[in-house]
Amino acid sequence: MMLSEEILVIDDDDRVIKSLKVALLEYRITAFIRGREALTYLRKPNLIHLVLLDVMMPDMDGLSVLREIKAINRDIGVIMMTGYGSKDVIIEALRLHADDFVEKPFEIEDIKAKIRTVLQEKVSDPRHQDDVNGHLRRIKSFVRRDPKNASLELIAEQMQLSPRYISRMFIKHNGESFREYKMKIKMEKARELLTRSRLSINEIAINLGYQNGESFMRLFKRENAMTPTQYRSNYGGGKRGQ
Repeated sequence: MMLSEEILVIDDDDRVIKSLKVALLEYRITAFIRGREALTYLRKPNLIHLVLLDVMMPDMDGLSVLREIKAINRDIGVIMMTGYGSKDVIIEALRLHADDFVEKPFEIEDIKAKIRTVLQEKVSDPRHQDDVNGHLRRIKSFVRRDPKNASLELIAEQMQLSPRYISRMFIKHNGESFREYKMKIKMEKARELLTRSRLSINEIAINLGYQNGESFMRLFKRENAMTPTQYRSNYGGGKRGQ
């Protein structure tokens, strides 16, 4: 189970939403009381793999919302929540590719077990993983080519994704934040320039997008336990001073 997984809850009963937020502390819960608002959210870049969906809602019934969710992304898992126990509703929900259902009032351990089962299937789906890996490869390639200008906002614009989506995806699937990865690449480039070029420390700093040599030297020492001058002295390269 992935403790940071985000679950979308769609239910017009605020008490249900509050109880799920309390009971499912191991997940991030995003909730909507109206189906149309939830569908708008799902049409934007997101990391949702599972929706808990109520059958009876004021603006759109749950089956209609389910149909739209599967049209947006058929790989999103959906667990239907119903307080009516209608066999016809359950049959229709399964026909529309709902992954499971629970009857209200539900037992917390029961719904947790269903959540774990659906998430395990959806998150390990190779189609989803291939998509994530493709995004990560493109982002890393962009940063390596141009660490000076590779901002989160620019990459998001180029890839037509949201900065928030990229940031969360990076942490979740790469084990470090985008900022941490960019810093690592900048330090790799800095060490390479210090040992293989005759650029001054200030020129290297400007090359990597730092406003001045002082801020670059401070960060370099923090990350490498020595100053750029010391690193160049220890590992070679031409010297042109600060």
